[in-house]
Amino acid sequence: MIYRHVLQLLEKSGATYRMHCHEPVTTIEAARRKVPHLTHNLLKTIVFRIKDTAWILAAVNGDARIHYKKLADAVGVKRKALRSISPDLVESELGFEIGGVGPFPVRPDIRVVFDQSVGKTGNVFCGSGRNTRTVEMDIADLVALTGGSVHSLCR
Repeated sequence: MIYRHVLQLLEKSGATYRMHCHEPVTTIEAARRKVPHLTHNLLKTIVFRIKDTAWILAAVNGDARIHYKKLADAVGVKRKALRSISPDLVESELGFEIGGVGPFPVRPDIRVVFDQSVGKTGNVFCGSGRNTRTVEMDIADLVALTGGSVHSLCR
């Protein structure tokens, strides 16, 4: 299960983190209703695919909208090569539960990118692979752990 893989990544990193347990949430709106204390500095991770090759996990502030051209530039492809992925496909192909997607490269064909706006937020909350668990950790540690890169991704 992806959640166990994420836990292993966190443990091996040596970074300080906290795992929050809560009732299931599948959208940011549901999180705001059910666990509002976990939505301050919440990272939304959106999954894309470069045609039929690499997967992209793009982490942005919870209310932000990704600018596809900026994302394409950040990962070095043309805009037409990016494919947005349905939640069902994210779950079946990558193993992240709907509502539990986080910026963790759980396979070698996954690249992680962060919007530059999250770089100054200190501790952030993000998905863990399960929609009943949220990771809290310092953004610098998260970027280092994931091997992610930081770019301007949003409108």
